[in-house]
Amino acid sequence: MLNREDLLSGTRPEIKHGRILMSGAEGFDGYEIVEYMGMCWGISVRAKDMGQDCAMGLKQMSGGELHSYTQLGDESRQRAVDRMLEMAGRQDANGIINVVFELNGTSSGASEVVVHGTAVAIKPVVNYVPTGAIGNVLAEIADGLQPTEPDEA
Repeated sequence: MLNREDLLSGTRPEIKHGRILMSGAEGFDGYEIVEYMGMCWGISVRAKDMGQDCAMGLKQMSGGELHSYTQLGDESRQRAVDRMLEMAGRQDANGIINVVFELNGTSSGASEVVVHGTAVAIKPVVNYVPTGAIGNVLAEIADGLQPTEPDEA
């Protein structure tokens, strides 16, 4: 059974070689930034074929979700992220901080996604004790795992 002290303290796991964490924040809870490697980014501009583009134009008249464009946006975002991760990997980074997405559509139905951040090398903080919201959530989890005393009548 977990106890509160074990849950609230301890070192975060090492990031395995080839794995990269991403965050929109300026760092990672429980990890120390040991080196800033520089900017990394990924760009994807994609378009659907003319037939699907025409079909989506007709769908705009009747309303509702444009599923083909939703899929296009998802594909563009994922490809841009993949490219950013590849670039960070070439820099031997295991983290990317301050990740920002820029999304643009064009009149021709193309989807442009740019994602960028700062590639960093991170390492776990030894005996890290979370504070703030994360610490409070972990404490509540630990408290919820504790057996309760039966009510005395």
